[in-house]
Amino acid sequence: METLPEVIIMKQWIKIVGTGRLGSRHLTYDEAVAAAHAIARGESTDAQTAAFLMAMRMKGEADDEMMGFIDVFRKYSLPYRSFSHSLNCAGPYDGRLYFPVTIPVSLLLASVGFPQVLHGSESLPPKLGQSLKELLEGLGVRVELEAKEWEKNFLTLGIGFIWTDLICPPFGRVRHVREQVGLRTFLNTVEKVINPVHSLNMVIGVNHKTAMDHLIHLLPKSGFETAYIVQGVEGSEDLPTYKNSSIRKVTPWGDESSTIDPATFGFSGEPLEKCTKERQLELLRRIIAGDDSADIRNEREHVIFNTGLRLYWFDKVASYEEGFGLARSLLQRKEAQKLLGKWQELSSRSAFPSRLQANG
Repeated sequence: METLPEVIIMKQWIKIVGTGRLGSRHLTYDEAVAAAHAIARGESTDAQTAAFLMAMRMKGEADDEMMGFIDVFRKYSLPYRSFSHSLNCAGPYDGRLYFPVTIPVSLLLASVGFPQVLHGSESLPPKLGQSLKELLEGLGVRVELEAKEWEKNFLTLGIGFIWTDLICPPFGRVRHVREQVGLRTFLNTVEKVINPVHSLNMVIGVNHKTAMDHLIHLLPKSGFETAYIVQGVEGSEDLPTYKNSSIRKVTPWGDESSTIDPATFGFSGEPLEKCTKERQLELLRRIIAGDDSADIRNEREHVIFNTGLRLYWFDKVASYEEGFGLARSLLQRKEAQKLLGKWQELSSRSAFPSRLQANG
């Protein structure tokens, strides 16, 4: 039997998910896999990819559809070795407009032997804030590394940043479509949980409880054994010190909800202020360097609070209080700055071809 051209097959998936409230249905897992392959291989036109993404957004994505894309896009990713005991940190892919708490937190955690995996790409709409990639580059860290170089550095440092468009070419291929659509799509979630180094631990930020409900089912299927879903600052994994936050702990054996009240632990900060890239980098440099000035106390307290939470959540300390105390001590001893210096040096020395193509 003659096979149908992929462009026609893609039209079938668009019709199934985009016919409207009465005519649409969810794709089966196998149908989602077929659609994902067409997009990943570039056999779906830009117009078809955009139509599919918008139809899925309007219909609402099912878990089987999401898993189909997660499994397929993993197959197209560069082969990384397993770093199962690492913590995978997934925040907003449209960037940050506020102080990026997770960067110094990750440095502090890595400095005590808890490996940290950050990831992302250039920021996407609708927010177009500062991406972790831009901020780390602004701190002097080279992020454009081949897989083997990345692995070697990660083994030495216990911290690394994965540029998603580079390690998974399909994301690079459809980036311009996602930019032109200008809205969040289910690919944002696929990108967050693709987990190329097979981390068993995750802390992931979401904007609303609907996304939280999806992730409860997706995270165990994606290989995570302990994951915390956080409604943090601007949809990030960073909890505020000035109000309560809802969190969900997810394991293969179930999930549990709880509320974190900073006042319980003696924290009472102020809302973080929006700031430019230059201001974010200034704050990062000062806090990482152990600056204890009063004018950055609020940002510093956010770092201590979130470091202590993650230390306790992932069984690195016996209590929250011990975690907060350790975080303060590490900052004072400039452990984050020491590790950042090593990261800058190692990444700058890495062997590197003239140009890696992020779009595959």
